[in-house]
Formats: sequence, C-alpha cells, structure tokens
Amino acid sequence: MFTVKTFNKCSTSVSFLAACLVSACGSPDGLSGAPESDSQTPSAATPASAGQPDSASPVESQVPPPAYKRVWVVSTTGSDTASGSETAPLRTISRAITLAGPGELIRVRSGTYTERVLISGSVRSGTADAPITLQGEGHPRIVLGPVNGALMVVEKPYWRISGFNIDLQNRKAYGVAFTSDLQGTKLSHSEIHHGQYGAGVSFHFSANGATLENNHIHHIFISGVDAHGVIIQPTARNITLRDNVIHDNSGDAIQCYSEDGSVASAPADGVLIEGNDLYGNVEQSLDIKTCHNVTVRRNKMHKALRHPTLGGNGAMVVHMSAKNVLIEDNDFYDAGLAIGVGGNRYGPYPSGIVIRRNRIRDMLTLGGMTGGGVQLAVSTGTKVYNNTFTRLQGPALIVGSGDGGPTENLVVKNNIIDAAYALKLGTQAPGLKLDSNLYRPGAVFNTSTLSQWKAKGFDTSSLESSTLLDSITLAPASAAIDQGESLGLPFCGAAPDIGAIESGC
Repeated sequence: MFTVKTFNKCSTSVSFLAACLVSACGSPDGLSGAPESDSQTPSAATPASAGQPDSASPVESQVPPPAYKRVWVVSTTGSDTASGSETAPLRTISRAITLAGPGELIRVRSGTYTERVLISGSVRSGTADAPITLQGEGHPRIVLGPVNGALMVVEKPYWRISGFNIDLQNRKAYGVAFTSDLQGTKLSHSEIHHGQYGAGVSFHFSANGATLENNHIHHIFISGVDAHGVIIQPTARNITLRDNVIHDNSGDAIQCYSEDGSVASAPADGVLIEGNDLYGNVEQSLDIKTCHNVTVRRNKMHKALRHPTLGGNGAMVVHMSAKNVLIEDNDFYDAGLAIGVGGNRYGPYPSGIVIRRNRIRDMLTLGGMTGGGVQLAVSTGTKVYNNTFTRLQGPALIVGSGDGGPTENLVVKNNIIDAAYALKLGTQAPGLKLDSNLYRPGAVFNTSTLSQWKAKGFDTSSLESSTLLDSITLAPASAAIDQGESLGLPFCGAAPDIGAIESGC
C-alpha cells in the first residue's frame, strides 16, 4: 500500500550543500555517476510565457530600454585592458562586473565565456533607483573551465541578470548560488542545465529578497541520487520563483529544504512559487519540507511518475514541520498523486496548510502509483476548499492513515469530487469535517454510499449530481453554481460556486 513516505525521500546529497563554500565547492562523497542521456525538452504545449527561453528573441524587447549612466561591452574578441566601449570591448564578464556601478549596463555579446562570474566581494551593489544590469545578447554561454565552485555566485542587491546560457557540462557544481542580502536582485530569461551536483540553483547563507524568473532549468542529474532544479535552504528569506520551466532532474524540480531537525538553522521563510511549469523529475515537482510562510500559486505540476528503482509517486509534498503553506490555483495532472501532506515528520505536525481552488485531474495508477488526489497523513488544521477532482483512478481523498501521526481537525468543503472513490478514511482523523461538497452519484466513502455517510454525521449538506462540470474547461455545471458555503474567498452570484473555478465573474 502506498504511503506518503514512499515519495518523501530525504535528500542523500543535499546535506552537504549548506556547508559547501560557494567560493570553492568540492565534490561531496556519493555525487558520482553520469547524467541521463535523454535530453528531453519541454513539450510543445508549454507556452513561451511560462518560462521557456527563446534565444532568437530579444529579452523583454517590448519594454523601452532605460537610460543607463554608462554601458560596458564584453566580447570574446575583447581585452581586459581595453576601455570597455562598443569599439574596444572587455574580454571577460568578471572584469566588467568589477567596473560597473549603479545605473550602469554590462552588455555581453554572444559566444562562450570560460569563467566563474562572482558578483561578490568588492563588486558594487546597485540601488533601488539605479540597479546594475548584466545583459546577455544572443544567450552567451558561460562554462566553468578547470576551477571548482559555483559557476555564478550572486550576493549583492539590485543586480538584474538576464539572457545567459549557464552550461554546467555535467560538472559537480551549482549553476547559480544566491547568498546574503539580495533585495531587488533578479536572474531571468536564462538557461541553467546539465549539472551533476545537488542543485542547479541554490538559495542559502541568509539569501534574502532574490527573484528567479522566466528561466529554463533542467537535467541537474546524478544517477541514483537526488539532484534538484532549485533548492531553497535554511536561513533563506523572501525568495520568489516565478514563471520558470524546470524539468528532468534526478530529485525535485523545486525543494524548500530543511536539515530535518539535525541542525538548528532557521527554516526558509517567505517563499513565493508562482506560475512555474514543473514536470518530469524523478521525485516531486515540488517538495516543501520545514519551511514557513510559503505560497504555491498558479503552477503546473505534472508528469510526476513512479521511477522503476527510486520510487516516487506524487506531484507535490508538504511534510516535516512545514508551517503556513497556501496551495492555490494550481493545475495537477499526469501523476500518481497530486498532493501529499505529512508522512515524514520531525517535531511539530505540519500546520496552517490551505489547499484551495486547485484542479486535480487525470491521476494514474501505472506501475503501482496511487492514482489519487490529496493524501493527508499527518497534519493539524488543514483546509481543503473549492478544489475540483476529476478523472482519477484512485481515491480523491486519503485521510488519517496514521503515517507519522494523526490528521487532526481537517476541514473539506466546497469541492467538486468527480471520482468513484471519494474518500479513503483511516482511523486517525479526529475532528474531521466535510460539508457542502458535490459528488458523483454512487461515490464510495470507504464502503459507504453518500446517504450512509451522511447518517454518520458527515457531508450533511453535500449533494450528488450526474453533471458536475464541463469535462474540457472544468468549469462548474449548474448543480455546482451558487451552491457553496462562503469561506472567505471572493465569489460572483448569490453564493460561491463549488469547485475550483468561480463562474459568472
């Protein structure tokens, strides 16, 4: 029988990462092995606006260029003793970043640059009114060369970095390491790929205020070992991951990481994960461990399938001692399970988890996967509101199995549950409340029908209908319109609709 633990594997390589100095990262034990040879690219259905870089198009070309105080030019044919002008460019990015100041632009022409880019030490910070811009033209390629360490280190505020091909060439190093005060700093429209280290991008050592936006991160891959597209480590604060495409990594697409109680570092806090396309990873699309105040909004999480030797099953997991995690308006599909809460645990139960207005569809049982919607193994006070479940091969809700502890005070309301097996209920679900949901006729609650379930005191105002939703758009059918309970979410009409999509607005 599936439990959340089967896909909540603790990372075997990440425990090394927080201690790894970004100035000279060596190779931790166990990080050997070749990357997967299949260089899969995003599907044709992935919109460019979701973060897929387009090297043929100028970055943000629709935005009028700002007026810069000075423009520095870098070219593979330049010289670091030159003036850095259009006609006398510099040779290295490293030289240019030591010269640039607030309000200035560094233009890096196309070509391959063999160097580490260290925006650290004596390199100047930008300001809120005058950031420093590092702009690639034609997606210049940065490679590591004979030295060790992260290919790009960013630890200065108000830097705008955009348009690079950060090619790790299967080396054991981060692509980008963010640390320290990073208010106003953004990396965008870049590709980070083909590494054999614990992550492609890491936020650690009190990284605070950085944004990762519209990037393509893929094939961070160590055979048989976790390696993540992005990792957010303890002490990181106020991190935004928006509109990135992240796929084909040997761990998670994104992991908000903790040491699982083995160190006292403050958990990551204040994380926004929004509008990303996360798919095709060996583990989850998204793994939230002991992180606090996390918002997961408008992402696509799919193609999360069981690996033949490493396991896996779910698109997203929230566990350890996660706190205040909002999961809303996401699209989950083509996975063994949409969301798992609990299972692996250290210290307090996961708490403050809100799962609302998500579309959970087309879940699979291939290779022993669960084929279900949401599994709640251990948590306290979780709320499951206004979601739409459809085309599931397993239970829509799996609750109270006792895996790691009880599911305390769970509230499930205003959901369209278009599933033959609506609820699989274990023995450890004290305080369970279900009501105002809309079910398929004949749906099963353990072995009970809805009328038998109501006789037990649950779902007293819930309904059944043979027409629940539009099968293409997932919009609510008439039986779901204006039939929900007001739960503090905005709505149009006389009352909230049941399900993830509010009609009539």
